[in-house]
Amino acid sequence: MTLFALLVAIVFGAVGRDTARGRVLYGVKVFIEFVGVGFMLAWLLYWIPN
Repeated sequence: MTLFALLVAIVFGAVGRDTARGRVLYGVKVFIEFVGVGFMLAWLLYWIPN
């Protein structure tokens, strides 16, 4: 999950903004959001009985 989030963040950061600083900040933001949503979904799905 983190590898996928990292690769997506790199691509989104490279094409998402105009300045170098904007690209880095956007890439970090996307990475944190992907990992955060993944953990939230995993935590919610943990409570669904088999």
